[in-house]
Amino acid sequence: MKIKVWTDNNNRLLNWAYMHDSRPVGSTDDGQQIIEINNTDGLYENHASIIDGQVVPDADYDPDADRPTPEPSPEQQMLAALTLKVAQMKAVKSSD
Repeated sequence: MKIKVWTDNNNRLLNWAYMHDSRPVGSTDDGQQIIEINNTDGLYENHASIIDGQVVPDADYDPDADRPTPEPSPEQQMLAALTLKVAQMKAVKSSD
């Protein structure tokens, strides 16, 4: 598959997009590059370089660690508190 890559002056990957397979590999009119790759693994924007037309991910980058952990919404917190309260009330009632 072919992709277009935007890089900075140090060949760091800033952005990428799929390209039609009929597009030629090489520089584009707007100063970017079209490269051919087998898959999109390692295309981590701001965490990879393009060297000799190949994607080289940063060795120490862990994309899973970079994902934010979602926080429960106020509604989810309220539902959890209510569920706990109902369970406690049921436990007290069943012990009588």
